[in-house]
Amino acid sequence: MVKHGHTKKRRSGRRGKSKITNRSYQFYKPPQIIDKTVKAIWDPKKSPSANMANMGLQSSVNSAIDARGAITLAAAQERDPNLCNAKTKNKAIELFDIPESDKMNGITTLPGKTFAQRKLPVSVEDQKYIGKCLAKHGDNYKAMMRDIKTNDMQYTDTQLRKMAARFYLLGEEQIRVDIPEKVGHLMACCKNE
Repeated sequence: MVKHGHTKKRRSGRRGKSKITNRSYQFYKPPQIIDKTVKAIWDPKKSPSANMANMGLQSSVNSAIDARGAITLAAAQERDPNLCNAKTKNKAIELFDIPESDKMNGITTLPGKTFAQRKLPVSVEDQKYIGKCLAKHGDNYKAMMRDIKTNDMQYTDTQLRKMAARFYLLGEEQIRVDIPEKVGHLMACCKNE
């Protein structure tokens, strides 16, 4: 008798029992928690939102402005009514060491930034740039956007409007450039004069 194609089938690897690898963590990897206090409270059998509620944190902080977040929060509350109203002994402030913010004349300093970035809401370069654009066009942001000589970074009218809005709110101690005459009435520091 002839074994039709037996050696070819054997070489293809279709015959015999092969060991199936353990792929239980192929698509889901459990969280690797380093912090000791969180690791002590975290229950891997519970959902992340339930674990955050146990720590005194809210899992869906944008549910007031995001409809999808509100729907998922409502669905989670239906499954577990104590999820958001959890009266736990853990509080977020007690769990984590939150340092007091270092204030310098009402401006929060950020570590790892340069002095100019820490102190000024609008950098000196941006103040020069928007000051030059405002001096030429006033508050006409469409014309400012189209002017390629003063707007050489080619910012859109929305970007220029946001930059100008931040520039208008600067105090006298934060301004490093001359205030253009065309927009002096819009500046927060010049309204008292």
